[in-house]
Amino acid sequence: MNQHRTFIDTVYEHLNTGDFDAVEPYFAPDVETRAPGVTLKTRDEWRAMGEAFRTAVPDMHHEIISYYEDGDTVLVEGVYSGTQTGPLVTDSGTLPASGNAFAFPYVDIFELRDGICVNHRIYWDNLGFLTQLGAAG
Repeated sequence: MNQHRTFIDTVYEHLNTGDFDAVEPYFAPDVETRAPGVTLKTRDEWRAMGEAFRTAVPDMHHEIISYYEDGDTVLVEGVYSGTQTGPLVTDSGTLPASGNAFAFPYVDIFELRDGICVNHRIYWDNLGFLTQLGAAG
């Protein structure tokens, strides 16, 4: 039995509905998150990134393709999809709404302690994502 599967299913359910209040307790206040081009040092920074994506992509959806766990480390392969109908605000600037639909694969790695994420890594092809938005070619 996958001991952390309920954690993953709950986190993804809340992310897919945009309920950051419900998902926030699953991340430690000092969680470190690394994603393409950014290292976030706190849960508040992680939430701000998530909310920026939710603003840009209100219909965002995370689909779990495969799931693996080893002790307190969980790896999820998935597909992130949606339509960018709002501006995407990043540390590198703001991408205006493109109206473009997109879908790209990603890998999410969670390191858990007592059922809470203490370290988080997200990997995706950022150039492929930006190309689908029409921001790179």
